[in-house]
Amino acid sequence: MKPKLPRQELVDALTAASAVAGGRTTKPILGCVKLTTEGENIEVAATDGEASLRLGVRAFSVEQRGEVCIPADRLLNLVREMPDAEIHLEADAKACTVRGIGSKFRIFSFPAADFPAIPEFGAEADIVLDGAQIHRMVAMTIYAAARETGRYAINGVLWQKQGKRLFLVATDGRRLARAGGSVAESSAGDFEAIVPVKALKAFERVFAPPRSGNWTVDVRVTPNQILLRSGDRLLATALVEGHFPKYQDVIPTDSDKLAQVSRLDFAGAIRRAALLTSDEARAVKLAFDREQVVITANSPEQGEARVEVPIRFEGEPLEIGFNAGFLIEVLNVIQFDTIIVELKAGFRPGIIRGEDKGEFLYVIMPVSL
Repeated sequence: MKPKLPRQELVDALTAASAVAGGRTTKPILGCVKLTTEGENIEVAATDGEASLRLGVRAFSVEQRGEVCIPADRLLNLVREMPDAEIHLEADAKACTVRGIGSKFRIFSFPAADFPAIPEFGAEADIVLDGAQIHRMVAMTIYAAARETGRYAINGVLWQKQGKRLFLVATDGRRLARAGGSVAESSAGDFEAIVPVKALKAFERVFAPPRSGNWTVDVRVTPNQILLRSGDRLLATALVEGHFPKYQDVIPTDSDKLAQVSRLDFAGAIRRAALLTSDEARAVKLAFDREQVVITANSPEQGEARVEVPIRFEGEPLEIGFNAGFLIEVLNVIQFDTIIVELKAGFRPGIIRGEDKGEFLYVIMPVSL
């Protein structure tokens, strides 16, 4: 195997593959990337045993065909530090030689035959999605998924297809984010699948719009796996087992207080007030009135904060406490200039959304002050 490759494209591909390759594992082969010549390109593959990624790198030339498995982090760190615009690889059964101008490195390899098979997309897509839309939906929900919990199902993001609509839902029990979008094409009925957070983080990093043409993502769902394909990039992952909570039951439907506020102004005020909260309880109090919301924080160790933000408010005045971090996270990812806050009482969950609840909504539980 003797290809010549553009360094930056190789770095980008190895960076993406490293997001999937198994980190701490008892199987060294899972910490490797597999490089395979495919026509005039090089295919880069990685897997951790559950999620698998395959993508192509344009080669300047391929003098000799073949395949090799190399530790992902070692190859990435090496190529990233090389100043060359063009990288020469030469691999045999025992090692891979990496050459630049005035430099030569030999990395011991693993048998390519030991590398797990990467799933094939196979049949036609169950649904086709607009690439920018699904990328945005992932960003608007993934942060709300649980991290390490006994309720294994909420460690992932629910993909729920209903007719011509797709919803992504994530929750950790204290807040819930739901994003909705349209399905461009569909050959499948309604379905639900819980996709692991790690795989979706890899999707965010790896899937990007093409240099020209429309950006679409093909999706295929099997009973225990989901496959995402765009161009020469394929991501496959095992689904999270279990039943996702019936999230519709926690979305308030009787809110009688509504505030409209500039997202940027609100986010900036929350961030400033949060500077004087304690690490143990990042709680801020929001006092809603006719023309403003007053955001306050009080910490015996840090001091006190008070920030006023103009709003349009309908309903009786209300005071409520929220986790400042949970507010900041959602305000950083939603893309509306004006947001709507729906409330009922100081002990009831609130909703943050844009104009269309079907496009995005965020349910957040109050905290005691």
